[in-house]
Amino acid sequence: MRLHHFLPLAVVMAFIGCQPTVEEGIELPGAPSASFEWDYLYVDTAAVPYVDSNRVVFTSLTGDGFLHFWDFGNGITSNETIDTTFYPQAGDYEVTYSVYSAGGSGSATATIPVANTVELPCEGTLALLTGCDNQKTWIFSGEAGAISVGPTPGSTEWYSSPVAGLVPEQYDDSYQFTTEGVYRYLNNGGTINPFEGYVVNELVVPDTLNYILNEGAGINGEDQFRLIPDDTGFCWFMGVWDAGPTFDILELTEDRLVVMAPLQNGDCTNGDGYFTLIFAAQ
Repeated sequence: MRLHHFLPLAVVMAFIGCQPTVEEGIELPGAPSASFEWDYLYVDTAAVPYVDSNRVVFTSLTGDGFLHFWDFGNGITSNETIDTTFYPQAGDYEVTYSVYSAGGSGSATATIPVANTVELPCEGTLALLTGCDNQKTWIFSGEAGAISVGPTPGSTEWYSSPVAGLVPEQYDDSYQFTTEGVYRYLNNGGTINPFEGYVVNELVVPDTLNYILNEGAGINGEDQFRLIPDDTGFCWFMGVWDAGPTFDILELTEDRLVVMAPLQNGDCTNGDGYFTLIFAAQ
């Protein structure tokens, strides 16, 4: 006897109803083609116009896009379509521009040659930070609150160190800034690693890095210094490993330095929170 198998009509109709509907004539947007131009800053003064070869103007040539991102190769980034950045040190800097749209993303790169190292007059913030010809060395202060951290700038909700409350490996670390834009971290053999339970690491890292001093770049218009990353993969810092790489100068005298820095994750990205750090001139 032959058996006949039948699908119920409702099931057949369900299969038919699940078939995708294809509408012809719809074109999805394509990825943007990123491009930009750059030039050294032209300063049109009333006296003698000149070209500032340490400041470069970048202009996006990509009209569409909901997000524009620049990496200027000097530790500075931007989301503007036109922006200017400062290169105080001579060298070749690779700049990457990325644009994002509904159709995807595109990027473009260029190498910017900077011929001269800027020699700024040693005065004001630079003089107090570096010591000019009399090299200044900074160490952690022994006062209460030498390290404090909280969820908002200047807050101490999460932690504030007591008087003389740091460990020896923090007190024997020292930090120097030169007038030529060099930052020196001297850890004297041990560094507290917050990413592994605040243990002491015997680090072998280069002890110099470049920094940029930017007037008025802080959250509230304070002067700010930025540590410029290199290719070591190490998260550079001043004071505590999970702070940086920007430091707003809240107070600076001949013998006292107070800075505020964003919390820094173990992969060198910004976290949620802010440190306030207090140093004394050695």
